[in-house]
Amino acid sequence: MRGRHVAALMSCGAVLCGTVTGGCHQASDGVAVIAVKESLQPQPARVGPSVVGVELSDTAGKPVSHASIMVEADMTHPGMSPVFADAKEIAAGSYSAPINLNMGGDWVVLLHIKLSDGRKIERQMDVKGVQTN
Repeated sequence: MRGRHVAALMSCGAVLCGTVTGGCHQASDGVAVIAVKESLQPQPARVGPSVVGVELSDTAGKPVSHASIMVEADMTHPGMSPVFADAKEIAAGSYSAPINLNMGGDWVVLLHIKLSDGRKIERQMDVKGVQTN
């Protein structure tokens, strides 16, 4: 029980800090054996082309290949159309998706991950203060 509380506090701390890189999760969605590390480049985030990176690994640290990852980026205020991209596996367990952050402000990037065995993982990255060029 204590371990769950510690993990929950760590996850909340990462969200409160607004980090968009190095987010490693083993969450309550039933897929506790897969670690997800996400990143966004460039940093700091700017309007225009960006790359969402995702690394998947098992509890032994081995890469998890053959996943399907759909990236959905949304502005935090209503009225804007979301941006979608499919991530491609560029190396074992390493995925990349180009997206276009087409407006300055705060964004939420959702990762819809489907593993080769059919299990699903959902992750969220908060991208604060995307800068205009």
